[in-house]
Amino acid sequence: MAQTGANSATGRYVIGLARQAGLRTLNVVRRPEAAASIADLGGDVVIVADDNLSENVKKALGAERVVSLLLDPIGGPVTTKLASAVRDDGTVVGFGGMSGEPHVLGSGELIFRGVNLRGFWLNRWRAKTPTAEKARVFAELGDLIAKGALHAAVEATYSIDDYLTAFEHAAKSGRGGKILFRP
Repeated sequence: MAQTGANSATGRYVIGLARQAGLRTLNVVRRPEAAASIADLGGDVVIVADDNLSENVKKALGAERVVSLLLDPIGGPVTTKLASAVRDDGTVVGFGGMSGEPHVLGSGELIFRGVNLRGFWLNRWRAKTPTAEKARVFAELGDLIAKGALHAAVEATYSIDDYLTAFEHAAKSGRGGKILFRP
């Protein structure tokens, strides 16, 4: 499986969940300095989304299209370029729009290779999923968090009195984790 935004909290959770399931991951990050931390976390292949993205994906994966699932919170050209690595009848799941651009597949991927483009919104899943199923999923995730298999990186914590400083910190790019308030 592959993902963009691999250094986000969600991307880090995806790496942990993939490892639990025995899946290898291709992880795309925007900044070169983020690549090492994703490799250290257990991302199998880490690639920077630069002008050589398509070539670097081909080098990493070879000529075969082996990616069955691409998770994408970004949208835009990165999605389009990575879709070429998705195998025939594979799936691209858009679950965010960080680039402000749509998730787009080329005609070759969509028509000739049958690559599927789907959307996912957590609130919609929560509204449509039976309570027992949600309880099962959240219990499994809770167990993984308790075991340390899943965790979110925290860069800093602030008291509520320092909310302006916390908001300024959270707005900075290049952070290495979440900014949290402590009770």
